[in-house]
Amino acid sequence: MTSRRDVHAEPRRGNPSIGFSEDLRRVLETELLKGPCTSIEIARLFSMHHRTLSRHLAREGVTFQQVVDEIRFALARDLLANTDMALDQISVVLRYSEPSAFTRAFHRWSGQSPSAWRASHARRRKLPRRRAIPRRPLPGSSS
Repeated sequence: MTSRRDVHAEPRRGNPSIGFSEDLRRVLETELLKGPCTSIEIARLFSMHHRTLSRHLAREGVTFQQVVDEIRFALARDLLANTDMALDQISVVLRYSEPSAFTRAFHRWSGQSPSAWRASHARRRKLPRRRAIPRRPLPGSSS
């Protein structure tokens, strides 16, 4: 018979050199885009109580909110650099209550506004050159 403590003693089933927070990061990368993520919901995905999840993270010196913010910042940077999405759309994708909350969080993380960061970090994508459309003279015109 296995005690509850033994079941949740080590959440890793794969490579033990990678910490629990790395597993959490991988899960959050997809779950944050699906919908709101609370520590209770994510802990349930790991088949553990949310306090157990917090203890595992505390052993690694991080909190759930720190990991969530790290993933949101990474997703925000990716969306800003690689898409033309408007800031209000990015704030919706990242589950912020309003665009100003996203802007404040991004400024806290990077030291600059999302639009300033985008201007200085956007990848130079090669867009197809627009061909000039030859203009035909209108019927009855002298050109």
